[in-house]
Amino acid sequence: MNKYVIFDIDGTLNQTALYALEAYKKALKKRGREVKDSEIISCIGLSPAGIIEKLFHSLPDEELKEWRKDIRDCEFELMEKNAAAFPGVRESLEKLQEAGYGLAICSNAFPEHIERVLEMIGVRQYFPVIGSLLMGGSKPEVLGALLKKLGCESACMVGDRKFDIEAARENHIPVIGCAYGYAPDEISSADRVVRHAGEIAGAVMELI
Repeated sequence: MNKYVIFDIDGTLNQTALYALEAYKKALKKRGREVKDSEIISCIGLSPAGIIEKLFHSLPDEELKEWRKDIRDCEFELMEKNAAAFPGVRESLEKLQEAGYGLAICSNAFPEHIERVLEMIGVRQYFPVIGSLLMGGSKPEVLGALLKKLGCESACMVGDRKFDIEAARENHIPVIGCAYGYAPDEISSADRVVRHAGEIAGAVMELI
């Protein structure tokens, strides 16, 4: 493949809030905490370490281990019932594949979580290449390593958070911002902004 479209997951492909709100409330309630939906939404797209910093500032090792197990178990259980891709995602992925673009993932998560989410929302088959936190400590680093691995002629990033914009800029590729995601105010500087996932393929074809 000479051209790749590289996707963020949460807020771009995945309607994460459908299960994450309940999962985080459940795990936090176990620790005697109640938080607003908006605080949980603001965590979507952060790295695991970034979420810990935002919610707790820091946790001792044993508490961190227990938290990670609790939130993983809660999310995986609720994904079974509630996980779904955004409307228009599959249509855009199909159009891009038919047009000859390669598809890849660039995520702030670890492989187990990425694989599970993609399976649950029914799009795993579209993504033969996955970039995870095993490839770098930040999204710009992961994207850089992924681009090197792909060795493509051109690429475009698609995401809904400022981290996606920053990663694309640092790696000198264009970026599409997803205003239907969880932080529409963060992506106004993208090269293209889409308000429905069904618009992604057309936006990509204008850029690369």
